[in-house]
Amino acid sequence: MFYSKQYIFNILYSKFSNLKIVEKKENNKTVYSLNWQEFKAKIDLESFLVRLDDNQTEKSDQLVEKFIANIELNFLAQEQFSKEQFSKEKILKNCYPILRATSFGKNSTEHFVTTNHTNETKIFYSVDLKNSYKIITSELINKFYVTKDELHNAAMNNLKSLPLKYNSDTVANNTFYFLNSRDGYDGSRLLNDDILKYFYKKIGNEFYVGLPHQDVLIIADIKNKSGLEILQKMMVHFFAEGRVPITTITFKYDNEKLESLFIFVE
Repeated sequence: MFYSKQYIFNILYSKFSNLKIVEKKENNKTVYSLNWQEFKAKIDLESFLVRLDDNQTEKSDQLVEKFIANIELNFLAQEQFSKEQFSKEKILKNCYPILRATSFGKNSTEHFVTTNHTNETKIFYSVDLKNSYKIITSELINKFYVTKDELHNAAMNNLKSLPLKYNSDTVANNTFYFLNSRDGYDGSRLLNDDILKYFYKKIGNEFYVGLPHQDVLIIADIKNKSGLEILQKMMVHFFAEGRVPITTITFKYDNEKLESLFIFVE
């Protein structure tokens, strides 16, 4: 196999001088802790390598470049966060809700502020730093005397101020809408009930919603079995491609509530 663990390590070592890589076991899974300067990151390298081709290809090279770039963005966000001068007003002005799988952060030493959402998803909160963001911890809001209710209300109001942009595609009489503002909060728009009601009015009945990762939200007007098959394949594809996968489980919206729904197509 062309792409090996050492191949990725060599790129990282050349990119980040004095980088230290420590192998750890978490839930019977091998993960690697990256320590660079005073910043840290954790990567699931084994799962990433599975996505690459056995031989060198342009597609796999691009995936590796994106993988390394995401690590660099992680370190950049930490560096920017360490230099940022925060205040209560600045946090509330620049916070947004983000969605993650319920298992996200369980092994982290940081105490993230969270709110329950569905059986598959949980709400976290980020402070936006323009070129990056930082997930908000209890330590941060306590330091600036921000209550959880204040954080949640501000984050939801900030989310509602973001524009709605989307593309659509119709296949076999099924219409798929892809939210594409590309501001890092497309997936978060699942929490904006105004947007869900907008699509309910547009479609005219209940519809499916896909949240495979934070940077994509799929609204699906399904008319037949082919539509379900297409949606299922989309979910698996986007889930595998996402930086932080959330779920392959879809939701159904009926103008009042979201219902988790596992699609099984024979």
